[in-house]
Amino acid sequence: MPFPDYNNSIMSISNALLKHYGAVPYHATLPLVDELLKKQYKNVVLLILDGMGVNVLEKTLPCDAFLRKHVKAKISSVYPCTTTAALTSILSGKTPWEHGWLGWSCYFGEVDKCVDLFSNKESGTDLPAADENLPYTYLSYESILQTIGRSVRTCNVSPFSEYYANTLEDVCAHLQKLCDEDGRKFIYAYHYQPDADVHDFGVEAPCVRERMLAYDSQLEALAHLLQDTLLLITADHGMKDITRKCVQDTPIESALVRHICVEPRCCSLYVKEEYKENIPEMFADTFGDAFQLYTHDAFLQSGLLGEGIMHPKVDEFIGDWVAVATGDMALWYKNKNNDFKAAHAGLTDEELMVPLIVIEK
Repeated sequence: MPFPDYNNSIMSISNALLKHYGAVPYHATLPLVDELLKKQYKNVVLLILDGMGVNVLEKTLPCDAFLRKHVKAKISSVYPCTTTAALTSILSGKTPWEHGWLGWSCYFGEVDKCVDLFSNKESGTDLPAADENLPYTYLSYESILQTIGRSVRTCNVSPFSEYYANTLEDVCAHLQKLCDEDGRKFIYAYHYQPDADVHDFGVEAPCVRERMLAYDSQLEALAHLLQDTLLLITADHGMKDITRKCVQDTPIESALVRHICVEPRCCSLYVKEEYKENIPEMFADTFGDAFQLYTHDAFLQSGLLGEGIMHPKVDEFIGDWVAVATGDMALWYKNKNNDFKAAHAGLTDEELMVPLIVIEK
């Protein structure tokens, strides 16, 4: 069974950047990036393409595609390998063990609710979980943009930031303009594709391949326009085609105190007292060998979340048991209005491994 490699990971890129710009890194840096940064480019750009793991890249683009020709390494995501945990590790330079942003939905005892971390909504609803923003109150952190910004200009290009970009075309336009401007700078950029399309259509769907070819062309065109720039492109996680299951349709439902949370392929289970010892047998009877089950303590001791000083919320976010997907199954608590064909956060190479693409101009 694969395991996240925190010394050769997306987080290692962030720590290399911190070191380069004069800050103290939290963890090991990535030697390849250390060497590239010694060249003292005016512009350093880190572009995250959500979900573009090695699996997706290799199954959607030909070997001679621009992006594939510039892959310099295959590195690990963090665990859970999902946007919430992985982007926070990139933006903080810390492990999920340290920052606590474990997945899409986590349980907050303060309000006795599972809360969607990015939106502060009660999971499964469109209602705010509380008047205060719980994730930003209890899971706040300093981003590498703030830290690096003490020594050099930083810019953030995404659908959620100062340089708004909702398409890759918009991202490329911002990057070209910013890199043309005078002065040294670090630019972080994020695009939510191909994750959104792969969720909806599957890894090898024709429309995903078509979009990936378009992205490949757009980034090649951008690269031709850049000067004195190091462009690093990677992903937060990979993707794997899945089979969806609804927990409410299974005997597992009767054993739970509240609905499953964290992620459909890394499920935190809060179990009624009378069922706590029987969950492994119930899971095996219901889902076969699709999941590896950990007790609360075993999961915390596994090292899957990385090292450092544990964030105080992590203990609460991990239920009595954790079900980690090792096959192709993903669990939703109730039937939702989606029919995802692919997902992430399981413990497979397809979900863990991402490319490091390097373009030097």
